[in-house]
Amino acid sequence: MPELILSTVGTSLLTNYVNKKNSRELKSLFITTANMVEKELSPYQKDVIDGVVAEVGNVLQNAGYEEMRQLCAELNGLLGYYGRDFYSRDFSRDHHVLVATDTYQGHAAARLLAEHLKRLGFNSVELMVPPRLSTRDCSSFTSGVNEVVRWCEETLPGYRQNRYRIVFNLVGGFKSLQGYMNTLGMFYADEIIYIFEAPSADLIRIPRLPVVMDEIPVLREKAVIFALMENGYIATKEEIQGIPEIYLESDQQGSYTLSTWGLLIWKRNKQKILSGRLLAFPSLTYERSFEKDYHSITDSARRADIQTTLAKVSLLYRERGLEGLRRDGGLQYKDYENVRDSSGKKIGHFRLNQGWRISCLPDGQVLRLRHVGPHSVNESP
Repeated sequence: MPELILSTVGTSLLTNYVNKKNSRELKSLFITTANMVEKELSPYQKDVIDGVVAEVGNVLQNAGYEEMRQLCAELNGLLGYYGRDFYSRDFSRDHHVLVATDTYQGHAAARLLAEHLKRLGFNSVELMVPPRLSTRDCSSFTSGVNEVVRWCEETLPGYRQNRYRIVFNLVGGFKSLQGYMNTLGMFYADEIIYIFEAPSADLIRIPRLPVVMDEIPVLREKAVIFALMENGYIATKEEIQGIPEIYLESDQQGSYTLSTWGLLIWKRNKQKILSGRLLAFPSLTYERSFEKDYHSITDSARRADIQTTLAKVSLLYRERGLEGLRRDGGLQYKDYENVRDSSGKKIGHFRLNQGWRISCLPDGQVLRLRHVGPHSVNESP
């Protein structure tokens, strides 16, 4: 059975090497620049980091099995999982995903690790660097983790359907990230692996737990606000009344967004919820023709896809009008040529996917939705 192994990646590949140098100045530089992106580094800082990266790359190329395990936590976990016989086994179908922080050091360490895994014969290696994921501040960290949740929900079920065994290698990476990944692993992984810090320690292998997330009534009651927050909407205290605190992140100004847990719960249940009745999203009005089209659709996944898109359109139109819809590469809003309503107003359309469209009519602060369906909508918008 092929495996997808997701590994959290920190910077131990670099910092372990730096610590052996016994240079206080070098250690200080790596600590100071730990959360910096490339544009924040001075030319001197970047040159020093690049120099260490090159040196570590040379060490990796010449390292044997035991030395590789000592070089960084990530390799310690992976090689401990595969065992010494990995040289003689066929891993051509295994896929490795390296989750790195959105920092210069994080990128560098993950690239080194990816290159070395390919040298070892692991040909399918993917880097995942969620935007803003770092320990710089709570906001950045939360934003990055939410991208990881999104990726897990959208990607891993497909691998499981294709009979991949999913393993979360949480030996490396930052402790703050490991906590979240452990929770995600309980839902998405067949096995989670850790290791004690002692050089001779064995792997800790945690099998999949029978965790099920049932639909929660508040998700239906607050479906509109959940759908909007999934798309980045910042809610007010009044709007989130009745939603458990664990589902929310807040700031000192009283603004609310979905927490990692809230996003996960919503994503796990939203298709069932959004495939039901047509929800009333802000700045959208449904003409009878649109309601008729929607209710004639029997495919629950299609209905959920429509309402997910409507949440996005609602936010964009409310904040930036038609210009927001036009600028969005997924929606690709356009006016029909020479097509107007009875009052002479231009009718437009935006896309759900390659085959389906929604026709609409801008009406001041409101976008009036006329029809939804395949390309045939264009024939009679």
